[in-house]
Amino acid sequence: MSTPPSSVGFTRRSFLGAGGLAAVAAQTVAPTLLSSDTAAAAQPQSADDAYLAAAEEAARWIAGARVTKGTGIGWLPDPDHPEKPTTVGPDNTIYSGSAGTVLFLLELAAATGNQAYVAEARRGADYLVSSWKSLPGNTTSLLPDQGLSFDQGLAGIAFTLAETWKVTRVPAYHDAALEATRALAGAAVPAGKGVQWVSSPAVGLGGGIILYLLYAARTFKQDTLLKLAARGGNRIIQLGQPDARGGLRWQGLPEQSARKAAAGIPQDAYFPNFELGTAGVAFVLARLYEETRQAAFLEAAKAGARHIQSIATVKGNAALVYYREPDLQDLYYLGYCHGPAGTARLFYQLHKVTGEPDYLEWTEKLARGVIEAGVPEKLTPGYWNVACQCCGAAAEVDFFLSLWLATGKRTYRDFARRIADQLISRETNLDGKGYRWYQAWTRVRPWEVSAETGYKIGASGIGAALVHTHLAIADRYNAILFPDNPFPRTQHT
Repeated sequence: MSTPPSSVGFTRRSFLGAGGLAAVAAQTVAPTLLSSDTAAAAQPQSADDAYLAAAEEAARWIAGARVTKGTGIGWLPDPDHPEKPTTVGPDNTIYSGSAGTVLFLLELAAATGNQAYVAEARRGADYLVSSWKSLPGNTTSLLPDQGLSFDQGLAGIAFTLAETWKVTRVPAYHDAALEATRALAGAAVPAGKGVQWVSSPAVGLGGGIILYLLYAARTFKQDTLLKLAARGGNRIIQLGQPDARGGLRWQGLPEQSARKAAAGIPQDAYFPNFELGTAGVAFVLARLYEETRQAAFLEAAKAGARHIQSIATVKGNAALVYYREPDLQDLYYLGYCHGPAGTARLFYQLHKVTGEPDYLEWTEKLARGVIEAGVPEKLTPGYWNVACQCCGAAAEVDFFLSLWLATGKRTYRDFARRIADQLISRETNLDGKGYRWYQAWTRVRPWEVSAETGYKIGASGIGAALVHTHLAIADRYNAILFPDNPFPRTQHT
């Protein structure tokens, strides 16, 4: 395996998790959900049942990390190190906190019919109801601008509460989600020709807030949220920069940042892909066009797509987009954050709103880039021993299942299943407490491995991908899709 140059003195964990949120006191309690005595019930009866059984084994391991949180519960992010109440982000958010686990449990309940998972999810949601007010705004303990974001902030908590309400119809979850949404809307500040919440338009920051508001406008039937999101889009258009190679680009991270320097990232670093780059920003604009039909949003989104096409590495009918400029243009991530599983969403969204076949072809070009990289059997430098939803195998499973749903091509479902099979083969359960996945999430330090419970970084997200695989093979696919996912939610849409 090759790694980036030694001058790159940072990891994703050190960058995203610098100065984690102050610890919330938690008392470990004995798990009651899926104890080892009932594990036999999860034994598979057929090949597709193996995926559901593995997801339930992941839930059993997560249950062993349950901690009390006032009137609700949470889950330790890194059970091997119970002294750590947080890892990458706050303990009640989606990325590595309890909100993501709530979403996984809701999906597992729907797939299995086991209402114990709903009860567990409700206890997690109870903690979110009581804790979301600690997040709005910026704090010194969070990365700049993360407190209102989707993955590590308020928007994601509001989404989780809204999805829990949809399943349970408990008014407290609806009311808390709506109150949190109003707080998020109230945090918008005038900027240029529109508004912004944070300094960056990236999906991982300000762009994700706009996507959540589009979701909330429909969920709560509030047109004012749509209008506010559109004002955020007006500001994003202003921030676009013409690129000599073609199209428009957006800077996902401030060009001058003390935190970038501390993390070893060059001050002029540019990330082109989804989480922190142009692909994600252009996707936000394409979604705004879908909801508003304002031509300016579509024009800017297409310009962003042209830029991505201009810098892509294309070989035959396959394409990949490198990690970042100017120093790592020979490194290709394959997951969601900086790889095709995220960036392809831009092209599929443009295909949805325009009907132009070229955008669907580019969606599939990026998929072929993953296939021709040799995964899952080959661990490439940008895919090195990473199993999670953010940048690893679980993201690929969901990406290829989505392509199957979108195109009807069974080869994509078969490839997703191949990756899911490999995921199951990599589980660890030496102590009999359930499945977890040890991975080198930092990637540039492959000797550092950990097993986490959260959605974007750990067993909850991996379990969700396995649930989706089971449902796809059973021809009853149904998923909770995040606001940045343009693919079909169900098998028959």
